[in-house]
Amino acid sequence: MTARQNLYIVSQHVQLVMNMDKEPSPEFVAGVQTISALMGLTLAFKEKIGDEALKITQGFAAQMGTMIGNNIKEAAGVTGSGIQDVERVYHIWLDPMFSPNKADISTEANKLTFTRDHPVMCPAMLVAKQMNLPLEMVCTTVANQVFSGIAKSVNPGAVYSNVQLSEQKCIDTIEIL
Repeated sequence: MTARQNLYIVSQHVQLVMNMDKEPSPEFVAGVQTISALMGLTLAFKEKIGDEALKITQGFAAQMGTMIGNNIKEAAGVTGSGIQDVERVYHIWLDPMFSPNKADISTEANKLTFTRDHPVMCPAMLVAKQMNLPLEMVCTTVANQVFSGIAKSVNPGAVYSNVQLSEQKCIDTIEIL
C-alpha cells in the first residue's frame, strides 16, 4: 500500500469516526497518527513502568514541539521572540490542520489565547475517542506538551496553560513573562 493510499484510508476513518462533513486535512490526519503512536507506546510502557511512562512521553512531546517550532520558524523566517511571533508560528502550524476552519488565535499584550469550539475537532480528541482514553490524559501527555514546546521554540520564557478542556471547547494560553 502506498503512503497516499494509507493517508486516504486513515482520513476516511477519521471522517467516519468524527462524523465530519468534509475530509480532514493531511495535517490533521498526521496529527492523529502521531498522537496515536505516542499514546499507544506510552500505554504499553505504562503497564511495565507505571506513570513514569507518561512523564517520559511528556518530555519527548515537548522536545518534539520545540523541533516543530524551530522548523516552522526557519522555514517562515521568524526571528523574533514576541507574542506576535508565537502567534505567527501557531497559525502556520494550526491553520492547515484545522482547514477549512482557521485556528482561533488572539493576542493581547503578552498573552496568546487559542480557542477551539465545537464542532471543530482536534487530533487529540479523535485519539481519545479511538483509544477510549480520557481527553485530559491525551492532552496532558502529548498535545499540551507539543503546544508548549512550539511556544518555547519562539521564546524560552513562554508559559503554557490549559484554561478549559472538553469536547465542546478548549482554551489554551501562552504567556511571555
